[in-house]
Amino acid sequence: MGKDVVKVNLGCGPSGIKGWINYDWGILPLLSKMPWARLILAKIRLLPNDYLVNWAPLKLVDIRKKLPLSDESVDYIYCSHVLEHLEKWETRNILKECMRVLRRDGVLRVVLPDLKKMVKLYSSADIFCREFYGFNKDQKIWSRRFIRAHQWMYDDKSIFEEVKKAGFNDIKIVSGGQGKTPDLEKLDLKIHQDLSLYLEATKF
Repeated sequence: MGKDVVKVNLGCGPSGIKGWINYDWGILPLLSKMPWARLILAKIRLLPNDYLVNWAPLKLVDIRKKLPLSDESVDYIYCSHVLEHLEKWETRNILKECMRVLRRDGVLRVVLPDLKKMVKLYSSADIFCREFYGFNKDQKIWSRRFIRAHQWMYDDKSIFEEVKKAGFNDIKIVSGGQGKTPDLEKLDLKIHQDLSLYLEATKF
């Protein structure tokens, strides 16, 4: 019999799917395990109704620390719209951890907001700033406490270099919904396609 295929979704958010090991960390992932608490917070208007979504089962793991996975134990890693919320040195540590846990021929897929596309499609300062910071930063609302703002932005060249520094050699910029990673029809969200970049790296 062949080995089981191990697939890990780093920073899955509410978009994690079955068949993957879904990792996330923070207040909202914690609340995902307590639907009654989310409902109460929404009723007293401390949590927007937008957050009343059902999350797939996940493990509370802070991916900025060492991943709770053995060396060369994973076949696929998916990481969408996560790294821009972290400091650059944290991203570098995560990419090195991905290299460590992936098996030979394992694939890392990274999806990020594309700073180059954002600049190219610039239409107004307000829209650009909301996209750059990742939320409506101009609004003074209590729910901002639940939001992780963007800390560092990338274009295809800059993330390519970071992935290469982590030890990957076979690195390709790909399109949404295309690549070696399975389940892309579920994982690559259509709402991200216009302003995202997609990268896949294979460990040799």
